[in-house]
Amino acid sequence: MREYFNHVKAIVWKDCVTELKTWELFSTMFVFALLVIIIFIFSINLSIVNSYDVGPGILWVAFIFAGTIGLNRSFMLEKENGCLQGLMLTPADRTALYFGKMISNMVFLILMEAMILPLFMIFFNVDLVSHLGPLLIVIFLGTLGFCALGTLLSSLSSHLKTREIMLPILLYPLLVPVVIGCVRMTGEILAGKALATQLKWIGSTACFDIIYIGVSLLTIDHILEE
Repeated sequence: MREYFNHVKAIVWKDCVTELKTWELFSTMFVFALLVIIIFIFSINLSIVNSYDVGPGILWVAFIFAGTIGLNRSFMLEKENGCLQGLMLTPADRTALYFGKMISNMVFLILMEAMILPLFMIFFNVDLVSHLGPLLIVIFLGTLGFCALGTLLSSLSSHLKTREIMLPILLYPLLVPVVIGCVRMTGEILAGKALATQLKWIGSTACFDIIYIGVSLLTIDHILEE
């Protein structure tokens, strides 16, 4: 078990060191998410529309669209440089590669979300500080489901020439239950309701997170061997 965790840690460390050299992925995700928010600001009259009503949906649209950019690059470097074949030849378990990539994607996405939240609060004049604890739980559940499913589909689409197109087509329909749950919970939290009143949505989102991870563990071997 210790060796297994060492394999996962090595993959996460490799991805983080690679990103720290250029900050290319993080900066691209951040700028894209920021542009999405700015576009919505200029397309919505906040003096007429309540920012607490439209804000949660806009926030998660920014997270999902920007995160897709990161997922597209998740296996791209290994695929283009032939490193993926080298990883496949190592004695490490295939699921260790999956978990390593999933954790790396979560780290990059959470960092981007942490930078976007203060800007979202300023632009939409929404109070996030008083609801920060419950909001972070919801964001973690949504990010976990997004990265769990997205990492699996990224490994699948990495074999295709049109991976930039196929990944969103495969990902977004399957991600709908998690996105709906997160948007609803975020809206209720910003409205001042306690997270304890959202147990139905919490359970639904957590169940889909577990399903995504379980399906990924069952299928990742076959996908990587293709």
